This record gives sequence, C-alpha cells and structure tokens, in this order.
Amino acid sequence: MHISILCLCLLLSCLFHSSAHLTHTFNQISHAPPGTQACTLDIKKFHCTCPVLPSHKPWLVIQGMSDNFFINHAHPFGSTCTSSNAGMIVNAVVDIWRAEGVFPVPKYEDDLKAFQFPSASGPFIEGEFRYDYDQSEMLNRIASLGVPWHDKKGDERFSFMTTFIGFLWDIPKKLVSLPEGKRNKFHQRILQFLIDFEGWPCHLHDVEKIHGSLCHITFIYLDGHSHLPSLSNFASTFCSDEFLMKYPPHSLITNLKWWLIKLSLPGISCSLHPLGPLSDLGLYVDASTSWGIRIIISDEWAAFQLSLSWKIEGRDICWLEMVAIELLICFLEGRGIHNAYLLVHSDNQGTIGTLDKGRSSNIHLNLTVCHTHIALTMISVIIKPVYIESHTNPADPISHREPGPAGKQMFPPFKLPDELSSCFLHA
Repeated sequence: MHISILCLCLLLSCLFHSSAHLTHTFNQISHAPPGTQACTLDIKKFHCTCPVLPSHKPWLVIQGMSDNFFINHAHPFGSTCTSSNAGMIVNAVVDIWRAEGVFPVPKYEDDLKAFQFPSASGPFIEGEFRYDYDQSEMLNRIASLGVPWHDKKGDERFSFMTTFIGFLWDIPKKLVSLPEGKRNKFHQRILQFLIDFEGWPCHLHDVEKIHGSLCHITFIYLDGHSHLPSLSNFASTFCSDEFLMKYPPHSLITNLKWWLIKLSLPGISCSLHPLGPLSDLGLYVDASTSWGIRIIISDEWAAFQLSLSWKIEGRDICWLEMVAIELLICFLEGRGIHNAYLLVHSDNQGTIGTLDKGRSSNIHLNLTVCHTHIALTMISVIIKPVYIESHTNPADPISHREPGPAGKQMFPPFKLPDELSSCFLHA
C-alpha cells in the first residue's frame, strides 16, 4: 500500500529530537538527481570515545539510590549536556569531509549518512554512472583521524536503498518506509501491551515505551498523530511515579487497536516529492459560538448555522474553528483539487497550533484533526494555516448574521459527516 504525501507532510512529524535530521535527509532525497546513492556509517562506542577532562570532574556529580552524591569519573560528555563533546568531534569529521569533496553528510548522534552524486568524469564507475569516490576512498580521506567505525552496523558500500534513523529510504523511487523488521517489532509490542494490560494495570514505563515508538513512526503513518494523545494524557497522570500502577483507559486501548491494524499492513510508504509552490486560492475560515461556521473560496462563500444540540462538554470555539477547516477540505475535494500546497487563513491561533502539531488532548478536537488529516491525505493536499486578524478576515461577518461577502453562495457538494449532521441546521 502506497500513500502519496507531499513534502510538507514531514513537518507534521516534528515531535521528536531527530526531526531536523529527518528533514535534512528528506530534502536531500526529494531533490536528488538520478544516480544518487547513500551510505550509512556508525561510530563504535560513540558515547565512550570522549573521556571527561580532569578539571571537569568536580562538577560531574550523580545521585545514588541512597541519596548520596558521587563524582562521576567516567562521564563521557565533559561538563556539557547530551553528547556535545563527541558531537563536536563528529562535526569536525563532517567539515573535513566537505573540504575533501565528500558531501552532504547528515548526521544523527553516532550515525552518519553520506551521499554521492553522479560525476561527469569520476574514476569510480557503477553501471551507467560515475562517482568521485566510493566508501573506501571516502574513509581513506579521513583515515588519519582514527575514527572507530562499527564493523557490524552501517552499510558496506554506497547503494540506492539505505537505512537511516530507523527508516528505509529508496532513493530512485523517492520513497521512505518502515523496515519490515521494525514494523513487525512495533506490531508485536502493541499486541503484547494489549494482551498484558487490557483490563489490567500497567507502569509508566510500559506506556512510555509504546508512546516513544509510535511518535517516531508517525513520520510514515501521518494519520497516527491523532491516535497518540490518549497515551500522552495517560502517561501524564502518573506524575513521573515509576512505581505507580494504573488501568489504561478505554480511549488508549481503542487507539492501540487502531495502531495494531495499521501496523499489520505491509508495504506502507511515504513519497518524497519536493513541495510545489504555495498557492493562495483565497481560502478563509471562521467560526463563532453564537451563529456558526463560514468558509470562503475565492469569490464564493458557504455558511453553516449551528443547531441547539452542537454544544456538549468538550466542544468549544476551538473545535468549531477546526470543523471549519474540515469542511473546507470537503469543499476542495468536491472541486477536484489535489496534489496542491495551499494557504488557509484563520483568525484562531489555537487551530493553527493544533494543525501544526497534528493532535489535541481534547477528544472532540482530536477526532476532527484526525478526519482532516485523512481527507488531506486522500487528495494529496497540504495546507499552510496562517493567522489573520478577525477584523480583516472576510469570512468573519457571516457568522454574526451579517450579509455574506460579494460573490455567490456555495452549497456543499457532499454530505456532512455523521458526527456533524446534528450540529447544524438544515444539514
């Protein structure tokens, strides 16, 4: 199964530290010319190759289980956080490579991804392409640095398909997917959680292990964003108490069963095509709790008046503003618009933030986000929501019973979703 996604879909996955590195790799492959190859390298014992400076030792203190404090003589990073010391050395490796003509080389911790592009007169020949270096030549150019490369991890040579940051990248086809081994691993992990904890209490670690894995793979499974809040919300109720045990709520079990089905499908991939130009079709949305929703597409407009039954616990102005986005996508689909990158104007900052994150802790809002992302994926449309002040939003007056803007009124070329049909009059 192949899901065609435009370039901006990557931005929906920026929930974790590796997102910038995914972005770099994504951009390199999406713009790569024919013949581009890549090679992954792994540094052996990355976090143990930089000993701590003696002058730093007094400041590197750890707390033991008995509340005693000790100097950490084996701390690998020096007096700076994360992997800064080793990271600075790897940065130097990348800089030297670049000066030697080997670039680009994106890196993430101890993993480096080197690319090579076809060259008109390169001495290294593979098939119809020539290259300026191969793996041996690339490593030879920095051999004097003595980098301890891992002999069991990474690639043995440059190739058209490579694994990096847990994903399989097909450069000629411009596709990225979850390796089958990892798909099966995550599928089994969720299945085991359901077997162990559906109807039984679990620890915080059990939830965090599942949540971390699923956050990572939303890079491929974009519609999975809206199936994560139940896990993060549940994890927050532990208040960092790793010994506390709690029963998983029904919403979490339901979302994990959704993920179980999703991960049972092999061959799902994400297309790495460059994002086209941003188009402004005159798309504006607005909502008010006193009247309803309004949508503008160029010189046409549509309005949906609220019924008395719309207001239930959890539904508020933010939910209405998101519903306006969902209905706008329905109009775009009815017009046959697809494979586009579109500007959408909204005067609600919460809506813009929720769309950027791809999820919400509010169950009603999160469900609407889920529907919106599915609809966007089906027509391969990416939207860029931007803020517009209410007094300049041409869609704003409609919700306050003022006349619609100049132009003709649009009537929905679709049936309102079942969960929305009772929320509006004449639906």
